[in-house]
Amino acid sequence: MAEKKQEKMSQKDLDYFKALLQERRRQLVAAQSDVANNETFQGQRDQGGETAGYATHMADVASDYNSLETNFDLAARDGKYLVYLEEALQRIEDGTFGICKVCKKLIPKARLEAVPTATKCVSCKSETKKREREENRMEMARLYAQQQRMAQRGNS
Repeated sequence: MAEKKQEKMSQKDLDYFKALLQERRRQLVAAQSDVANNETFQGQRDQGGETAGYATHMADVASDYNSLETNFDLAARDGKYLVYLEEALQRIEDGTFGICKVCKKLIPKARLEAVPTATKCVSCKSETKKREREENRMEMARLYAQQQRMAQRGNS
């Protein structure tokens, strides 16, 4: 029986996706630079108190804190996405870009255009999500049963 040769994406497609990923990386880095240079973010990051435009009213302080937390959450999310972009570019260099890491088949170009950092085809990703949901349900049931046992012991 002859072994099936692993599918690979054409060089033309790899070049297209490399340019797409590099452009998304450029846009993300530019956006991060804009946020870092934003005076509001700078003021929040410096935690400068009233002299830096901060009010001392508790509602204003809470609002400032929420805004700061949101900015940091967005920066963390963008940082994570930047890592995904870099990993996808590395997969292009390695020759594994566009190949599902579960079933080893080519990921459809439409999926990669929508999510160029994808490592799984739609059906494998769906199966993974389904399995994760089931594992979460089982964990929740286990925790609920444990809580019920503890409550019964407390009533005894």
